[in-house]
Amino acid sequence: MLVVPLAILAATYVLAINSQWVLLTSITMYAAIWHRGRQSLGIARFYQRQAGAPLSPVHRWLFAGAIYLPMAAAIFLYGHLAPENYEGEPYYAISAGAEIAWGLGLLAFIWVIAYFIWTSPQVQRNCQLKLGQAQKTQILHPGERWVVLAHAVAFGSSYVLGATNASFLLVLAVHHEVQYLYFTYAMGRRSIASRNRENFPGNSQSEFRFAASFAVWPLIGLTGAMSSSWYQIEWLAPLGVGGLFCHYWLDGRIWTRRSMAS
Repeated sequence: MLVVPLAILAATYVLAINSQWVLLTSITMYAAIWHRGRQSLGIARFYQRQAGAPLSPVHRWLFAGAIYLPMAAAIFLYGHLAPENYEGEPYYAISAGAEIAWGLGLLAFIWVIAYFIWTSPQVQRNCQLKLGQAQKTQILHPGERWVVLAHAVAFGSSYVLGATNASFLLVLAVHHEVQYLYFTYAMGRRSIASRNRENFPGNSQSEFRFAASFAVWPLIGLTGAMSSSWYQIEWLAPLGVGGLFCHYWLDGRIWTRRSMAS
């Protein structure tokens, strides 16, 4: 947990010292897409496990495509629409031409629609089942569909419209962090409530302290990112970028832990 982040920071400083800022910006671009997509995949799979497992091989196939195709389309569409700059900085774009870029975008759109068409009867079936039957029958968790929808809308809007207006990428970043913080807050709150610690929930002081604890590290990260852009301190800029890479790696570890499978 410490060796890899330190190695990431060291590698970032080496690239910065050798003026490889275009490469660092490119890594940031593609790592951000992987990171945001991986989070959506992890949360949606969490809901799948709550319901049991994927309903069938078709469900697993449609679900995987609805997550990964918007990610792939985002890479090629952004590379086609904004081949020179990412968030105002030069980067190495992956571009295979307009036909491939828009073709992938269309395929991703069709795949997501197919996922929702296939899962709609499953949702209706869930509603028709009584509580006792639902506990004994494998069902589709509604949280999975909402995550897939949010994932598709976020990637479809931000990486297409973000090519002409960087504010859309900021919206995606904010959505991504709010989604993650709310999910972890809800899971932590449920765990504490199950142990009935300090009469939680119901105790307003406990509720406030617990919610505020989730704002500490985001505020630290935001302060570090803003400091690196406000103050032109040579050693601070690589720290901000390296810290972002460490965040991507650590978050990826969360969704690949064996404990998430239980």
